[in-house]
Amino acid sequence: MTHGPTYYESRGFCIYCSATKNLSDEHIVPFSLGGAHVLRKASCARCADITKKFEQKVSRDLWGDARAAFNAPTRRRKERKTHIEVEDRKNLGRTLKFPVGEYPAGFVFYKMTKAGFLLDLPDDIDLTVHWQMSVIDDSDRRESFLEKHPDNLLLKFRHVPYDFGRMLAKIGYGQILTSLDPGDFRPICLPYILGTKTNVSFVVGGSMDDQTPMDVGYSLQTAGFGSLQRLILVATIRLYANTASPAYHVVVGDVSGEENVRRAMHKLEQKEGAENIVLDTRGKEHWSPVNPF
Repeated sequence: MTHGPTYYESRGFCIYCSATKNLSDEHIVPFSLGGAHVLRKASCARCADITKKFEQKVSRDLWGDARAAFNAPTRRRKERKTHIEVEDRKNLGRTLKFPVGEYPAGFVFYKMTKAGFLLDLPDDIDLTVHWQMSVIDDSDRRESFLEKHPDNLLLKFRHVPYDFGRMLAKIGYGQILTSLDPGDFRPICLPYILGTKTNVSFVVGGSMDDQTPMDVGYSLQTAGFGSLQRLILVATIRLYANTASPAYHVVVGDVSGEENVRRAMHKLEQKEGAENIVLDTRGKEHWSPVNPF
């Protein structure tokens, strides 16, 4: 798969609900997070509204200050904040303003256990209670800021694990669709994306281990396991991968029956190679936080 901006042709219907009218392009990784790979005419207005809401909760509520501080992409650049306000700990009721380029806002991630599906758990066992928050920031910027303002470093964000998980599920689903058609597999993750099922930890998980920074803005891969009778499709995800960001996985779907499994495997091998499918961007092809943390 090419690095940098890539477009995939429309299937002619919504990838979420099969509607055929009012279709819009769908970024696999959200544009606000630096996504450069796009499924053409892939989402109807109703489903686009559903995905937009949980993506905005991540980009604005969880990562709003960090995205401003590191000049992440935005469609509303004129509205982007120029300063970050924090409470003055020495003077209650007073706020202080700092230029976004100086404030060491951090990206809050969730370190996760394996998805419940991979642990053979029932789909009503919620594992989000075991997810742990992890903050990635620019250590040099943090130290410089603390030298000037030792009492005024405050990380502001809203806890949105459900929306974060849905966003990962949507990214994983889009990753699979770069190689397979919607009819090639049963989309196990789809009800969690659309919100008809809520225990997103059943299909979304990750690793608690620290990760090594990569020379990519983001990295997506597809893996399959099982047998010729049933193939499980899993997407792996690293966002802001040039930092020590966590590794995630999404149980996207499955393929049943030997003929269908062989057909799906043939498509995967034709598209990206026999072992896995890699979707990433390198160098300066798209935005990623400068100065790996």
